[in-house]
Amino acid sequence: MPMQDRDLDYVKNRFQYSRRETIPVQVGSKQIGGNAPVLVQSMTTTKPKDTAETVRQILALEKAGCELVRITVPTYSDACALEAIVREARNAGATVPLSADIHFQPKAAFEALKWVGKVRINPGNFVDTGIMTLESQTDTSFEEGKRKVFEAFAPFLKEAKRLSRAIRIGVNHGSLSARMLYRYGDTVEGMVESALEYLAVCESENFDQVVVSLKASNPRVAIEAYRLLALRLQELKFRAYPFHVGVTEAGVGSDGRLKSAVGIGALLLEGLGDTIRVSLTENPVAEIPVARELIRVCAENVSLSVQNFPPFTKDPFHFEKRKSQVLDFGTARIGGSEPVKVGIISNAQNQKFSDDRLPEFKVASAADLLVCVDDSDLSTLAEKLPEIPPSLFCYRGASPVFGVRALASVLEKNHREDPILLWSEPAANTEPEKLKVASVLGSLLCDGLGDAVCLTVRNAPEISVALAYDILQAAASRKSKADFISCPGCGRTLYDIQEVLGKIQNRLGHLKDISIAVMGCIVNGPGEMADADFGYVGGGPGRISLYEGKTAVRKNIPEEEALEALVELLKSRGRWQEPKI
Repeated sequence: MPMQDRDLDYVKNRFQYSRRETIPVQVGSKQIGGNAPVLVQSMTTTKPKDTAETVRQILALEKAGCELVRITVPTYSDACALEAIVREARNAGATVPLSADIHFQPKAAFEALKWVGKVRINPGNFVDTGIMTLESQTDTSFEEGKRKVFEAFAPFLKEAKRLSRAIRIGVNHGSLSARMLYRYGDTVEGMVESALEYLAVCESENFDQVVVSLKASNPRVAIEAYRLLALRLQELKFRAYPFHVGVTEAGVGSDGRLKSAVGIGALLLEGLGDTIRVSLTENPVAEIPVARELIRVCAENVSLSVQNFPPFTKDPFHFEKRKSQVLDFGTARIGGSEPVKVGIISNAQNQKFSDDRLPEFKVASAADLLVCVDDSDLSTLAEKLPEIPPSLFCYRGASPVFGVRALASVLEKNHREDPILLWSEPAANTEPEKLKVASVLGSLLCDGLGDAVCLTVRNAPEISVALAYDILQAAASRKSKADFISCPGCGRTLYDIQEVLGKIQNRLGHLKDISIAVMGCIVNGPGEMADADFGYVGGGPGRISLYEGKTAVRKNIPEEEALEALVELLKSRGRWQEPKI
């Protein structure tokens, strides 16, 4: 259905917070959805047959506040190992519900149902194994594949119902089936329809203990996919299944936290999300405080105190930057096709900034071109616009996401294309404040709103500028340094991903305007590298494959030679620069 003919309200009101109403799903002692609080989960990084280490991680995660622990299950024999894991974990005092993560192995999924409270299957490979290439797909094979999905998945649902188990239909942008790529391409529609094909079987079998996820390494893609699924469920009159929200391959450290805040936070701010997992290339215990803090800061979101704005008609499912005119703001050109600019307040002029991450404008240098509005100003702005020359508009009220949307809608209604400045004043240079501002600004940037960003971390102008650039990069709005896309690691990981990622960052971190994907295995590797320039992927024990985009250019390189082989690949493509001494 064309966007212009479709109701864009995937939420009740795009200017007001309202948590999406969902059916409850029971997993052991925990409830996902319904009126339950947003549940925090994580995943062990162990091989299931290592019972002792798996149990140790389960206990550590539960102690840290994790409310559901997922275990990767690569094979049928690994699924059989779940019996011992569950027994030993319960004997050790663990009460946290357990989930199994299955790819390519329906037989393992059936076995896992016997032992754990929830089983995740991937529609990209539960039936569609990838044996048929994209080139061999036809309309006939698409429909035949749909029939095979029903034949394989319906018995699985019957067994889950018999055992009172929950399931997750877990779509990954990086592992869409060839059938879905043939019909929908590499799009959010492909992700959503992949989930809906399996949900249709759930509807026909009257099975409702289902959680759905639509993950991507690009936060913008994830946000659009969850929104579209919320709308499609309404259109099809399917049950309101709870959403498991996350950003895959977020990375490590501050960058991983900011990217997670952009993707997960933007959805929580809209009331979408019933359980979340922050995926960091770190010890899984480190994910829990980040997730809990993200839930807390997003709960501080408030709705606009005034309403009755023109409809916010910007397409929420397909990114397009808001059209704006170019404004000469001091020495900077803001708006139009210019990159999103980073500014700072004028009293920071004598501070020292990184050579390549400088503030590009100062607010007080062109104050006559800056129009700041709060909630009360928004209600009368349309009347005053004829008297206001082309300006840089900035919302400074208490509800930044909804306020900027309202500002954009008023400008659009009155045929104004003035650029918009996103301004935030974090109270301190702390992780909670950074997560909060990344959620808010990331949400707006992923909506295509904002021509400039100005942060004012108290008494820390250098940090303000660096944080602004980092949020722009996390939201896929502007690159200012090397971008590393890396998975958190699990029992499928074929090398020590945390150690290797550190080495790659040390060797390549000085490069600019380049993205490197570091993946533990091939389940999502090539697909999640869609936005990466180059990839370093586990291809077998002690072996690495190198990718350029989605194309494998060298396979089965000995691990000890792989990093230098990656450097040589970059040199051969003209993407290498020697680090400055």
